[in-house]
Amino acid sequence: MAALDGMAAVGDLGVGTARTTHRDVIDRLRRAILIGVLPAGTRLVQADLARRLRVSVTPVREALRDLVGEGLVDFDPYRGATVHSPTLAELEEIYEIRTRLTPPAVQGSVDRATNSDLAEAEALGAAMEATSDPAEWVDLNRRFHAVLIAPCRRAHLLEILTRMSDLSTLYVGVSLDGDSGRRERGDHDHHELVSAYRARDVGRAVTVSLKHVADTLDDARAALLRGPAPALMGGELDGDAGDRSSGPDL
Repeated sequence: MAALDGMAAVGDLGVGTARTTHRDVIDRLRRAILIGVLPAGTRLVQADLARRLRVSVTPVREALRDLVGEGLVDFDPYRGATVHSPTLAELEEIYEIRTRLTPPAVQGSVDRATNSDLAEAEALGAAMEATSDPAEWVDLNRRFHAVLIAPCRRAHLLEILTRMSDLSTLYVGVSLDGDSGRRERGDHDHHELVSAYRARDVGRAVTVSLKHVADTLDDARAALLRGPAPALMGGELDGDAGDRSSGPDL
């Protein structure tokens, strides 16, 4: 298991933006996990993270708690916080649940989605096509699907699917590795989904949604079976005093 205490190689996590410190810390840590700069099993020591993020320990502690909720970080009272390690068994379970519960959520949403909902989904889809940052694409993807199923108004169904979507985040990132066409197919599916919603075509919306889920499952499964792979952007964190300044900036 990697220890953050020995993370001199990954360098400085950079300076925050004008956004709230809490939100900024979550976003930068999530991105570092999704692009593999903080690999699976890495110990997340609050004091070290706070120093590298140039914030107090409090927002780091809050961010780690939220990332535990998203499934990106594990917490053990004896070992502390570590980056979650994806497994094939977990992937299969999450996507079995998503496959079963996506149809009723979509069926309940298509006729209730407003023009404002669909405009928001289109804007998120456009942002996904425009970004070159895989971690941003993964986060936008989660937000895109959340917008489209929210109108179903089934609180317990939405709670379960939201939890599964959070847990899927790491696996969506895994699915991008080694498949140059994965993002293009995903973007195409998003166009098809919004089109089906606008046409109030429930059957087509369900079919596209299930195809989309199955595609991610297949690609993530193949990536996990291949074994450990390089980070999605293959670099270190920006700001290291050594020769790693070309790595991704958090």
